[in-house]
Amino acid sequence: MCGRLVQLSALAGLTGLASRIKSAWPDEASKNMTTDSHLINQKWVLKRRPEGQFDSKQDVEMVEEKVDLDAIDLPEGKCVMKVEMLGVDAFVRTMLDKEACHGAIELGATIPALGYGTVLKSGKGGPRVGSRMSGMIGAQSIATVSAGGKEGVQPMLPTFGLPTSASLGLMGITTGMVAYVGIFSVAKPPGKGEVCVISGAAGAVGHLAVQLAKTTGARVIAIAGGEKKCQWLKDEFGVDGVIDYKDSSTTVAKQLDQLAPDGINFYFDNVGGQTLDDVLFRIAPKGRVVICGAISQYSGNLNVGEVRGPSNYLKLAERGATMVGFNVLQYMSSWPMGLWTLRTYYARGYLKCHETTTKGIDSFPSALEGLFTGKHLGKTMVEVE
Repeated sequence: MCGRLVQLSALAGLTGLASRIKSAWPDEASKNMTTDSHLINQKWVLKRRPEGQFDSKQDVEMVEEKVDLDAIDLPEGKCVMKVEMLGVDAFVRTMLDKEACHGAIELGATIPALGYGTVLKSGKGGPRVGSRMSGMIGAQSIATVSAGGKEGVQPMLPTFGLPTSASLGLMGITTGMVAYVGIFSVAKPPGKGEVCVISGAAGAVGHLAVQLAKTTGARVIAIAGGEKKCQWLKDEFGVDGVIDYKDSSTTVAKQLDQLAPDGINFYFDNVGGQTLDDVLFRIAPKGRVVICGAISQYSGNLNVGEVRGPSNYLKLAERGATMVGFNVLQYMSSWPMGLWTLRTYYARGYLKCHETTTKGIDSFPSALEGLFTGKHLGKTMVEVE
């Protein structure tokens, strides 16, 4: 999902649709809200550039600042929000390097995070106090942000009876919507009987992509790290085969040969690196490779010209296969159908979204680090309050 991350603050907006949809949440929130005008914002800031893998104890630090709502004179279109929930996304790591494809942050800046919260105070033309807004609000407990436009927070879309956390998970732009677009909108979807391989299959996007691929009738093979995750994918989602890339007794290549001896028709890639090369070597005639992400390259390689690219790309020409990358923002026309499909499949029992939620803003760095050490299953979130 390479592209300027500031655009992702359109999280809750379907090209302006969010501003025209009313939910019961804002009215209920404003009825029951009482606010102390003197608050403390706890925020995580970048202390140093990570050296390789993100280190939650060395690379960031907690900063506290007083927020006096009565004394703040907010510019037009600005608002102060009490942050309720934050999503923890792998792309955040790429923004901590000096040069970043998603847009680098400066030392001392707040760590980026998508989330939602309730408006405590609003400037002229800003959202109503008590309303819920979502977007790029940062890893903090009290956020002062712009509202509206391409870079501002947006009104939350209703989640149609699901918990509000579904706006970051099942129906979230960086989670459920990415899985939907990657399976159905970027290339010819996997078909009945075709072999579909999904890497990073126990992660936020991966475990939803696995389930969506199963609805097509494809034979789904999931790649994940560790016996626990592989067993979870078999037990919870009925995948047709699992590959444990951490299995020291074998290799991903050998496991692919065992599970897909006739080749791979569709590959949903969240990992990149050697795994992508292993799949390309075994791509079937007219196969499709969809590049969603490359988490194996995020810890320092991505922004310094050391990305491990595919050396087996000529297999695409040899077998008449295709490989295409995507950014979910390039497929906004697919969002309405995506939201409907995700919610409908959930209601019918075809789709489950597993959430790993930690509590307290102090847990954000360790939750982010956990994405790269394999600690969590499904979508990782932090409940701030």
